[in-house]
Amino acid sequence: MIGIISMFVLLVIVLLGLFWLKKTLFIFGFFFKFFMLLMLVAIVGSVVFGYMIVKDANDFRNHFSNSTNVFIVKDTVNETTTFLSGTTLNLTRKSDAYAPMDKDQLSSIKKLYDEDKMSTLNAQYYKMFVIDLKAFDDMKAFNVTDFKISDQNIELNHSEVSQVMLSSDARSEVAEIIALRNNVSKSSVLKEINFDDEQIKAYILSYYLTSTLSPQNIAGLLSQLKNGNIQVYEETALFKSVKFIPQSLIDLVVNF
Repeated sequence: MIGIISMFVLLVIVLLGLFWLKKTLFIFGFFFKFFMLLMLVAIVGSVVFGYMIVKDANDFRNHFSNSTNVFIVKDTVNETTTFLSGTTLNLTRKSDAYAPMDKDQLSSIKKLYDEDKMSTLNAQYYKMFVIDLKAFDDMKAFNVTDFKISDQNIELNHSEVSQVMLSSDARSEVAEIIALRNNVSKSSVLKEINFDDEQIKAYILSYYLTSTLSPQNIAGLLSQLKNGNIQVYEETALFKSVKFIPQSLIDLVVNF
């Protein structure tokens, strides 16, 4: 009798074991198939996204240098954004590649920026870059003698650059800096400055761009794109991918 009961209990255990194994194998099979499907999607997605990046990079290489692009400097305080300066860049114009934007142009683009409609300008401009003033932090001092407002080399440090860019009277700010450096009157310097606020700020911006877009500073450019200090419209695959690249990898590739 005891033997029969033992056999019955053993049979029940075996049946339960088989049932559990079948269920387990079913669940394992499901998750295995699900995992493989995810892997396939990831591989296909990576290939497609990789193709889009390469295609976008090639398009950028072919069109950036012979199209008109927009660069704007902004400042944000308490979630309120102000456009400080803007310039268009078209390398086919050679000697006058940079063209300062006036207040009306900036105001018009700012309205589209606030309404998240910057993409509507892509028919007019190839790329639009909105640069936070914070991106100027790494910019070295530079001379403003190209303005021919002084016979001496006048250099603006980062603090002075911010001071001029944020000023509602950039011409007066620059004149004051030059006057203090040369121990002359501000009024005498103002007589030598034949540029308005937009032109002065655009010059500072053009200097920043000349430095940032140089091959020697590619790491700095990628870092600014990655941390969001430079926004690109439209943000196509090439620029989206930069945000996912670890900073350490950027430094490694650039210094390779």
